[in-house]
Amino acid sequence: MAELRFQIKGMHCASCVGKVEKAMATVPGVDQVSVNLATGEARVHGSGHLPALGLLEAVHRAGFEADPADDEALSEIPSTVEDPQLLRRDLRLAILLSVLLMILAMLGPKGLPWSVAQGALATVVLVGPGRRFYVRAWQLLRRRGTAMETLIALGTGAAYLGSWASLALGGHLYFEGAAAIITFVRIGKWLESRAKHATTRAIRALMDLRPETARVKRDGREIEVPAEAVGRGEVVVIRPGERVPVDGRVVAGASQLDESLLTGESLPVARDEGDDVTAGSINGDGLLEVETTRVGDETALARIVALVQDAQATKAPIQKTVDRVAAVFVPVVMGIAVLTFAGWVLAGSGLERALVNAVAVLVIACPCALGLATPAALMVGTGAAARAGILIKDAEALETAHAVDTVVLDKTGTLTVGRPDVREILADDQDALLALVAAAQRGSEHPLADAVRRRAEERGLDVPQATEFRALPGRGVSARVEGAAVLVGSPRLMDERGFDRSAVRDRAADLEARGLTVMWVAVDGAMRGGIAVGDAPRESSREALARLAAVGVRTIMLTGDNRAAAETVGTELGVAEVIAEVLPEDKARHVQELRDGGAVVAMVG
Repeated sequence: MAELRFQIKGMHCASCVGKVEKAMATVPGVDQVSVNLATGEARVHGSGHLPALGLLEAVHRAGFEADPADDEALSEIPSTVEDPQLLRRDLRLAILLSVLLMILAMLGPKGLPWSVAQGALATVVLVGPGRRFYVRAWQLLRRRGTAMETLIALGTGAAYLGSWASLALGGHLYFEGAAAIITFVRIGKWLESRAKHATTRAIRALMDLRPETARVKRDGREIEVPAEAVGRGEVVVIRPGERVPVDGRVVAGASQLDESLLTGESLPVARDEGDDVTAGSINGDGLLEVETTRVGDETALARIVALVQDAQATKAPIQKTVDRVAAVFVPVVMGIAVLTFAGWVLAGSGLERALVNAVAVLVIACPCALGLATPAALMVGTGAAARAGILIKDAEALETAHAVDTVVLDKTGTLTVGRPDVREILADDQDALLALVAAAQRGSEHPLADAVRRRAEERGLDVPQATEFRALPGRGVSARVEGAAVLVGSPRLMDERGFDRSAVRDRAADLEARGLTVMWVAVDGAMRGGIAVGDAPRESSREALARLAAVGVRTIMLTGDNRAAAETVGTELGVAEVIAEVLPEDKARHVQELRDGGAVVAMVG
């Protein structure tokens, strides 16, 4: 399947989306068109060659403009939202003048000068903030098209011109009504722009995780190049604290990587020679050399971004129905307005009364609420969810969410806080050991070190100064604290140095079975104990699970953690069922098995 992407300019509602999709679908070779109102992107699919020029011309004939969406333009996520500063300036002007007009109309003195003043104020509103509606309506008229702007231009234009005619004949004036309509629609556009920006925030956050440059070894030296310029098989050097720019395999060095963006796992993962690394992960305190296996759009992070964009471009089944109605909505409203005018004239009510009622029909319908309500609700809903860290698979999933009877939850970072905390200290003098380890790890940025320092601060301990700090990538740290040589690290480090851990080995094994990480501590060549660090359950998790159970929703924890650790958290929080030790690639299979069994499943994690 061939695919072309375009950025569409000038769309404002579901009716606009329908016109663009219909125009592009008529081009030979096009099988499917999907237009995303939130980002202004159109994706065109076909089984053979797609004529880009023909598609651009089709969009132009429909009354819109289109540009090919290259990678650079896509990274900016252009949207159909107007310039925020211009929008706010026009909005302030429209509100100010509309308020003045209403005051003059209701409380101001009568007479020709004051009536002319009202007309002048209304003219400023219509020519300034309202100008875009008339320009757009004229462009559509030239192409024999209609949209929301057509109703706005007809309604406000009729009220405005009718008021000048009434002024000459001594009738009623509707200047304030014309200005107020423009103002209310502009307020609606401002709210719409905020909703659209919210929907793209999740994608922007994901894109920000991609480093712009990479340090590559070429011809025996390191050079910095754009990340997209790195080729397969090239060796990329990643320094401590840097984000990984490519997917690849470690060929030299060892470190710990924060991969929480992909796995939700709060603790860094050790990576050594031969291990795979993923673009967007954050390197710890080791220097890595990585052989590139995937770059650009092939990386796992890029595929996630593409999936989220595809999800935002989908439409809920109800929105497709609304789009079909919205496509004929404007002509129908115009026809009703004409019939209204004719009916009142034939009833003998006079031209002024007939005009007022016909304008009322146009004004009431001019926001095109039917076409806007569904996509606006979807945009606001997905935007609010994104701010809460929830990525909704697609619009159809959002619409069917009410039928969910099974919720599958990840553990780390979902049911738990996602941040390590000190859970237990294996020592007779706990405060002394905690202060010693906090001092030794003062120079470390490791999350486990941060947990120790945070607990020492909570207990109000006096943490001494450390010298000769040295990071041992993938193992731990060493330092000198008040003259004593302190070593803090993993069981592997202690075994390599020949320390005897038998005194507390059984207790440590029990803690590790519960999913906790034990940092061992040695001082001047002798074991002093250990500190168990782990991820604590969220305070809100127990309440959320109880609320799900109360409405008959089945809850299942699906995690890659060991069974003992998963069941401990599951029992503590009240999860109905625990499925543990599941590889990431097998999680989808478990969810599919639940669906095959008739369950309506929501995956949270």
